[in-house]
Amino acid sequence: MTTPLPTLNDVTGLFAMLFGHDTSCKPGKAPLPPDACAIVAIYNDKDGVAKRLLTCDLAFANSAGAALSMIPPGAAADATKAGNVPDNILANLHEVMNIAVNLFTDSFDGRLELAAVARMNELTAETKAALSSKERSTVDVTIPRYVAGRVGLIAV
Repeated sequence: MTTPLPTLNDVTGLFAMLFGHDTSCKPGKAPLPPDACAIVAIYNDKDGVAKRLLTCDLAFANSAGAALSMIPPGAAADATKAGNVPDNILANLHEVMNIAVNLFTDSFDGRLELAAVARMNELTAETKAALSSKERSTVDVTIPRYVAGRVGLIAV
């Protein structure tokens, strides 16, 4: 049985609302591999069980976190080049991921809530294993003035 994931239109609508109408989204050519995930948002059902994940590569994590509070694009690009997500950008990204729970309202039969936004080294073995789920899609996202990145949508 296939578990529905958000459509490209759903993702585009949410990110355009957050980052402006010039934000563009297109289907990723291949799934975002687990080793390319920098940040993972975990969405739990009412019983506290992870049901959906939203993964971000380093570029999207920094660009989205920076764009939310208008941190200069250069700062986001520098963080991506340095291979990290600074705490202030991660705090903003947490807000993006909190809003992104709305992506899953139509594709999940029940209520979900954001349980965690974590760096890869903070994930449990079970969550790391779920990153390779067969039920996933990838979206390439370009936020105006920021470095383009990728997000993965995963049904656990």
